[in-house]
Amino acid sequence: MARATPEPDAPHPPRLGLALGGGGARGLCHIGVLRVLDELDIHPDVVSGTSMGGLIGAFLAAGYSASEMEKIATDVRWARLIDWRPSGRLLSSRAFVGWLSDLLPATFEELELPLVLTATDLTEGRLHYAHTGDLITAVRATTAYPGAIQPVHLDGATLLDGGVLNQIPVDGALFLGARRVLAVNATPLATVERSGDEGGGQRRRPGGAFRELLRATDVMQAQLTMARLSFYRPDVLLDPRIDGVDLPDFHKARQAIEAGATAAQERVVELLEMVGR
Repeated sequence: MARATPEPDAPHPPRLGLALGGGGARGLCHIGVLRVLDELDIHPDVVSGTSMGGLIGAFLAAGYSASEMEKIATDVRWARLIDWRPSGRLLSSRAFVGWLSDLLPATFEELELPLVLTATDLTEGRLHYAHTGDLITAVRATTAYPGAIQPVHLDGATLLDGGVLNQIPVDGALFLGARRVLAVNATPLATVERSGDEGGGQRRRPGGAFRELLRATDVMQAQLTMARLSFYRPDVLLDPRIDGVDLPDFHKARQAIEAGATAAQERVVELLEMVGR
């Protein structure tokens, strides 16, 4: 009897990287994107993240599913943990660190997926990348919004939110060996909301000064992000429409999550092509 010829092994798909951008409460859109990726059986091999994207990325790398992250995001009292609203004082990170320590491993080496988190080093005026050692401190650093949350002092460096210099860390995924990169932007250029007074002029709505600050930050970061993406181009860039959700609006978690899911569903063909299916 002739021996059967063994079939050649199927080619391995390219190493897939996921780059998750910052954006405060808007960054919860990443959970909706992950839900759709789970449905499509698309699983990243490496993860990079900035700010809220870094927090979500840490949970993903630790093995949490999208449904588990959605439950955490909608159940937790965010105001007790982290608050991006400038108040003239820096928010203590003690409760946030305790929460992270209960849910995440202590080190990068204990994660299920390779992860890199970005922060901004104010001392040297440059980007800081963390991918080994103390995970909790790295998450604290990448989420330390300037002027609102205590920065991290580490080895002579003052570290805070990575989104100041690198809002969508595609380069971090490439550093970890990704050959294809899916990037998710959580900081779109939102429309400035105005309301007219009785005389037909313009007046500030309640909280208008704070919203203008957020808008100015969005504009600055969007311009810097586009410049960086011209050097580090993702294979697919998702840009969810997260209308009506500002940086501190964690009570709108479900709205942000669904915006991410919608953005991913609209690009299913490209997502499948990216992984060779």
